[in-house]
Amino acid sequence: MIKLEHVKKVYKSGKIEFEALKDIDIHIGKGEFVAIIGPSGSGKSTIMNILGCLDQLTEGKYILDEIDVSKMNESELATIRNKKIGFVFQAYNLLDTLTALENVELPLIYGGVPHDERQKMAKEALRKVGLADREEHLPTELSGGQKQRVAIARAIVNNPSILMADEPTGNLDSHSEGEILQIFKDLNANGSTIVMVTHEPNIAEHCKRIITCKDGEIIKDEVVQKWICMI
Repeated sequence: MIKLEHVKKVYKSGKIEFEALKDIDIHIGKGEFVAIIGPSGSGKSTIMNILGCLDQLTEGKYILDEIDVSKMNESELATIRNKKIGFVFQAYNLLDTLTALENVELPLIYGGVPHDERQKMAKEALRKVGLADREEHLPTELSGGQKQRVAIARAIVNNPSILMADEPTGNLDSHSEGEILQIFKDLNANGSTIVMVTHEPNIAEHCKRIITCKDGEIIKDEVVQKWICMI
């Protein structure tokens, strides 16, 4: 489903070059729940950006659902992002002037989905994250955990091939953190492929597989022996 093969990423600033990724290989199958972990500067965010089609690799190949996206232009990458990838960010990225339902509808509006159909899809996405009774609330009327649940609903409303989560519990208290992790587990149990970037080992342990990065290289790739249950 997801293949990074011999991927290198080099950033240039004038005559200075920085190799953020050094010939890495990652294969992620459909239905996996994977954490990418490492300290600042390890390359984990660069991997996330490449997997999410937010950045282009310098060398190598990226295959997503049997499509080679390595050489796509920005317009083509935008289409892939909208159709195949859902994003959840630490900062929620909700529009305060829109209700929860309207925020979830946004990807569908960009995708040209008719009004009645997109409302039905958005309501179903909010139901999946336990917010069916909050669809008319503005983000300012929601807690941090509820805002993140709206963000997750927005990410899954298009039924993406892959759900990318970048430090999704970073702004939450321990109770809300547990609720969000359980939602990810429920989504994964229903077939969603999830890739989560985190710098916290205790968060990574809730995933089924942990890829550890350091200095632009993958130093460990292991299956979690005991999957933590939040219930």
